[in-house]
Amino acid sequence: MRQLSGTAVGLAGNSRAAEDNIVTVKVEGDFIDVSSNVRAAITGKGINIANILPASEMLHRTGPAFGYKNDVYPDAETYEFCSASISHKLARKHPDNIVLCPFTISVYTVSGEPGFVRLSYRIPTGKPGSDEIVEEIVSLIQSIIDDATW
Repeated sequence: MRQLSGTAVGLAGNSRAAEDNIVTVKVEGDFIDVSSNVRAAITGKGINIANILPASEMLHRTGPAFGYKNDVYPDAETYEFCSASISHKLARKHPDNIVLCPFTISVYTVSGEPGFVRLSYRIPTGKPGSDEIVEEIVSLIQSIIDDATW
């Protein structure tokens, strides 16, 4: 399923700018299939999904109130989940790291890009000394995306 086009390579995590904390992977596919694969990849790692936010539904519903007639995202969902193991490590490194959980992956299509689905996540910034655990978070999220887009 994973077919990174020339555009997608520019969006992939390894080529992001140093100051850009949003990583995006663009794959060829169907939103329902990719979203289902993300759900399966998260639960396949023994992690519960805390919430699935229907972002496109909210934007479709509220856009007209703000004068927007066209939708940016035909389909968009954000998955919220957390790893108990990583959360314990974060908390013990610094109690304020609690804000780093849940982790999120957004799965969405963009108007004008038929046949492609984007998956994005934020690289968290923890309190000083948390870099190693933040790398664990990034590795976990990237492994979920890799599993979902093989």
